[in-house]
Amino acid sequence: MAWRAAKSILALFEQLQLAAPRAVPPGTDPKSWGTVGNDLHDEKSDHTPHDFPGWGDNIVTAGDFPNVPGLGLDARKVLDDIRRARDPRAKYGISNDEIFSNHDADQDGKHYPAWTWRPYLPHDPDRDQHREHGHLSVVGDPRADGTQAWPTLGGPRAFDEEEEMGASFGPIQLEATQTSLTIPPVQAGLADPRKVWLNVGADSGNDAYALRIWGSNGEGNWFPVDTGGSRDGIHTLKSGVVLSIELAKGLRVLSVTRMPIEAGRPPYAGSISACFERA
Repeated sequence: MAWRAAKSILALFEQLQLAAPRAVPPGTDPKSWGTVGNDLHDEKSDHTPHDFPGWGDNIVTAGDFPNVPGLGLDARKVLDDIRRARDPRAKYGISNDEIFSNHDADQDGKHYPAWTWRPYLPHDPDRDQHREHGHLSVVGDPRADGTQAWPTLGGPRAFDEEEEMGASFGPIQLEATQTSLTIPPVQAGLADPRKVWLNVGADSGNDAYALRIWGSNGEGNWFPVDTGGSRDGIHTLKSGVVLSIELAKGLRVLSVTRMPIEAGRPPYAGSISACFERA
């Protein structure tokens, strides 16, 4: 029976070749853009066609592509972009004698969380260290046929060193008594999986003011956004002092409510601004 490659692998090849045309054969060896493995790959390899119940038969779920930075294609950076984006199609990637996977791994007495690089240690001492090419394996289910752009070279968003150093967006004025803000999911967005801090401040003169800050995962589950000195998401602030809170993973919606500083006293009515910092 004829085999086929997972569509996401072919989509990656097309995306990289459009973005790095100098790396397209004959600029590189056509064999360096491979899906089916050679005799060095055993039957368990993702380069070997396998049957996947509920999805399809004789499907290859791995692809290799050349590492030629001089021609505009840095395989390590491509794989690291995919790793940091935690694209749900990715199963594992190999580059420069290291591997990352979409699951935790215990190796040589050490624990490696999912989506972190670790040493590549196959049993064969003559192993391919994957320095001249990168390897990407995708999951064995219908997600692997997703042809949406990969979050790397040639895609809608590629990480770079400036983004790694962090960025901010805002300020946003919190003029209403209650303000709701929707943001990309913290540490869970495909396009931006970074940590996020909320920063809030105001020039309130000699007055203190209070805010009640709650968050939601976007599925209707609300929880207080607290620090060590707050209670039930209520924060008391002084003029010119910035409240900075690291937001919980998965948070997608914020609700910020002005609260009375004491009973019988109206909430602070002046301007309050917020911004979000990404790391």
